[in-house]
Amino acid sequence: MKRTIYILLAMLLGAALPSCINREESTPWKDLSEQDQERYFVNTFGYNMMATYYLWCDEVKEGLRKWGAKADPVETVRNLRYKEDGKEVDRWSMMTDDYQSFYDMLQGNSKTMGIELSMYYADETKQNVILVVNYTYAGSPAAVAGLKRGDKIIAVNDQLLTPDNCASLVNSAIFNSDSVKLTKDDDTTLTIMARDMYLDPILCHKVIEQGARKIGYLHYTSFTLKSCAPLVEVFREFKNAGVNEIVLDLRYNGGGYAIASELLGSLVVPEVEVQRGSVFLTEVFNKQLTDAWDDTRKMSNFRTRFVIDDEKEGEQTVLSSGANPNVSKLYVIITGGTASASESTVCGVSPYMDVTLVGEQSHGKYCAGIVVDGPTWYSWNRNAFGEKTFHAALEKSKNWGIYVMVSRFADKSGETICMPDGLTPDITVGDNPLDGFQLGDPGETMLAAVLAGKTPAPTRKALSHGPIRMEKQLEKESFMILDKPSIE
Repeated sequence: MKRTIYILLAMLLGAALPSCINREESTPWKDLSEQDQERYFVNTFGYNMMATYYLWCDEVKEGLRKWGAKADPVETVRNLRYKEDGKEVDRWSMMTDDYQSFYDMLQGNSKTMGIELSMYYADETKQNVILVVNYTYAGSPAAVAGLKRGDKIIAVNDQLLTPDNCASLVNSAIFNSDSVKLTKDDDTTLTIMARDMYLDPILCHKVIEQGARKIGYLHYTSFTLKSCAPLVEVFREFKNAGVNEIVLDLRYNGGGYAIASELLGSLVVPEVEVQRGSVFLTEVFNKQLTDAWDDTRKMSNFRTRFVIDDEKEGEQTVLSSGANPNVSKLYVIITGGTASASESTVCGVSPYMDVTLVGEQSHGKYCAGIVVDGPTWYSWNRNAFGEKTFHAALEKSKNWGIYVMVSRFADKSGETICMPDGLTPDITVGDNPLDGFQLGDPGETMLAAVLAGKTPAPTRKALSHGPIRMEKQLEKESFMILDKPSIE
C-alpha cells in the first residue's frame, strides 16, 4: 500500500533550508567543517523524518524545537524517543550511519555464521557462563560445522565466558567478525568462518498427526520479503495434507516486513474472511498523517494477491489462492523474542479464530516503522534544494538512515492486544534448548505443551540457574517496516 503525503521542509536551528530551486541558491553549509557539513545534512533529513512521520511527534515537539544542525544525530534521535513518566515507551526509533548493513539485515542477508544463542550461568556459583545454541540456519557455516540446538559453548577464541565478558565477546567475535573459534563443553573446538548468505527464516515445517488432530507446524524466524512465496508453498502443503490445526512457532521472530505479516495472516485466518476481504489490521498515526490520509490508508485487509516490492530485486506478485488450509484453531508459540510483525499477526487474526498462546510474555513492540536512507529522502525533496546543495546532501548523507516509529497497529476493532507489555500466554512454558529435542520434534518442550494443551512438568535437563538476560542482546533485532511513503 503506497502512502502519499506532501512533506513540508522545516528549519533546523541555524540551518534554514531553501524553499525552492528557482531562487538564488543559499549554501550556509559551505562554511562548516567537514564533520559539521555531514551533521547539517543528516540532521536536516532526520529532523524532517521525525517531524513528519513520528507517531509521537506532537508529544516530543519541544525536543524537536531544540534539534540543532551540529547535534550528534544518533544521540539526538535516541534522546528524543517518547517517554511516559520517565519510562521509555519508544525503544526502537534510531539513526544509523551504516544503513546498508542495517537494510541487508532486514532482508535476511548478511555476512554471518548463521547461529543464534542463549546465555546461561554454568553453575550455581554464577561465576561462569555457557552459551547454548538455540538453532542454526540451514546451510550456514555453523550448521555445516555440525552445531545444533542444545550444544553448549564454554569458550570463545579460547576465552572462558563470564558474566562480565560474554556480551562483548559474542557481539565482537561471533556477530561481527569473519571467523571464530568455539570450544564446546566436551572440549572439542570448532573454527567457523562467516560468509555472505540469505538466512532462510522458514526454519522448519512439517505435519504432525495426533489421533484426529492433523497439525501443520511452522517455525518462522523473520518476516522477510524473500520468504513470502515459500510461505505460500508451505501452506499449500498444509492444505493438501488436510491439516485441521496450525502451530506458528514465533519464539525467535522479532518482526520484519508488514506485507509478509499480511500474507501470513491471510494464509492462517479462516478462508471465508479472505474471500470477504475482512480487515486484518488498522493503524493509528500522528495527527498530521491522520488528517492527510483517508481511511483506506489506515487499514490492511486479508487477500490473495500481494505485490512484493524489493529495492534490489524489483517487483514480484505473490498469489496465495488455493493455499489457505481453512482451519479455525491456531496455536502460537511466543517468548520475549516475539515482537513487532509477529505480535501484529496474532493481533490481526485473533478476532476471527480460536487462538491459544503458548510460552512466555512477548516483547510488546506494538508499533510499525519505516526505514529510509538520507539520499532517498533528499531525492524525494530534490526540488526544495539548489543543485549544489542537493548533490552535497547526497554525498554527505550517504549510508545514513533512520528507523522511525510511524504507527500503532490494532485489530479490526481498534484494540492492540500486545500493548503495552506484550502478549500474555494462555499456557505458560519456557523455552528449553537443553531438553534434548530439535525444533519441530513433538518432544520439544514448547511444542509438547501445545500438543498436550497444558503446562508441562519441569524437566531435569533444564538448568535451574539459567537462562540469564544479557545487557547487550545476543540476537539481532529485526523490524517491522511499512511500505515507504511516496512523495508527490
